[in-house]
Amino acid sequence: MIRMKRNEMKISHAAQMKPVQEPKQGSAPHKRRSSRTKLSATIIAAMTTTALVLSPFAVTGQALTASAAAANQAAALAPFEKLEIQNKEQIQYAIKHNLVQPLNTVVKKDGYQLALKGFIADKYNMIILFTAQTDSKRAFTIQPPVGHELTLTDAITGKVISTRKMNDANVLGVSPAKQNNIMHGAAVIRLTTPLSTAPQKVAGEFVLTSLSGSELKQVEAVQAQMLEETRKAFAANPKATSFKTSPALLKKYEALKGKIKKSPPLKVAFEINPKVWEQKSQMLSPEETLDVAGHKIKINLELTPLSTIIKLSSDEQGLFKDKAFLKTLNWEYYPNIMVESGNGEYTPQLGGSNYSSTDQEVTFVAESYFQMNQPKSIRIDFKDVMKRTVSQQVIVDLSNQ
Repeated sequence: MIRMKRNEMKISHAAQMKPVQEPKQGSAPHKRRSSRTKLSATIIAAMTTTALVLSPFAVTGQALTASAAAANQAAALAPFEKLEIQNKEQIQYAIKHNLVQPLNTVVKKDGYQLALKGFIADKYNMIILFTAQTDSKRAFTIQPPVGHELTLTDAITGKVISTRKMNDANVLGVSPAKQNNIMHGAAVIRLTTPLSTAPQKVAGEFVLTSLSGSELKQVEAVQAQMLEETRKAFAANPKATSFKTSPALLKKYEALKGKIKKSPPLKVAFEINPKVWEQKSQMLSPEETLDVAGHKIKINLELTPLSTIIKLSSDEQGLFKDKAFLKTLNWEYYPNIMVESGNGEYTPQLGGSNYSSTDQEVTFVAESYFQMNQPKSIRIDFKDVMKRTVSQQVIVDLSNQ
């Protein structure tokens, strides 16, 4: 295990990243809260009121209000705790560690309703949790390249934060069983340039996509046929790396995609709580270096509750201007983050990552969700992307941080 140069803790802020678009709107069972919960809450409220009257040590009304607010927030976030989409681990982690700013912003237009439920952020990431609803005969869906969209701007300065051309938001959702006109979702924005200061207020414009219920069933049937074609083709030729869909099926699929309807722009705005934005950041400098084609590369890390930032640099002048060196670094030493799970085993952090470079360094920003779980260590596996082998491992001790 390597030794670390420990830097002081500092307060950081929030936003960034861009995972792959999911192929289609999924469905997941939705469990309703029973009336027993409501009854229990009523009984507890009545008992508490009695205690306030009888006890000389009664809590204040302010404490009761805070308790009720916490219960309401938990209920509002419940659908997102088991949201089966990309980024689900990070969302669950944020809810568990109270990193979510509660929102209750609702907009209705032309038969669509959008309700914002929560906001998660650091200076590299922004995640907006939402619930949407439309006519019962329609079904929310994503059929790439057609999908839900979000444009986000700073409501005070007017500066664009996310559009399709810059920091494109990945808007994904899941519908409860047999309720495809309802969607619980998340808009995930990974920023190419970190925001050092939280915007005071942001304005968003959502556009949601849907088909009629019967059209969605047709799409699913065609997709099943396309999948079966691929399965049979692979069985006939296991060494093949790609397969063509039959023109007839492809034509039918494209025709159905052409029937996708976009919602009118659903405009929302909300203020950002600076306390939710500000998060502790750990700065670490391992003594071990990365050996890339004979060059010693220094490693510096920044860990936030939602991101892991890996900066690679060198004392050699002009090294990061060398295209051949950069190609070797990017393809044969791409970092993968592994987290020590408490029994000596390491588990991967699943999620997206972004890469950027300057003449002095290369920076990787990876989605993560481990810092507040206080693992003893993390391991960075620098991998050969094509061979899928580990070129070098660096273990970072966090037990004394």
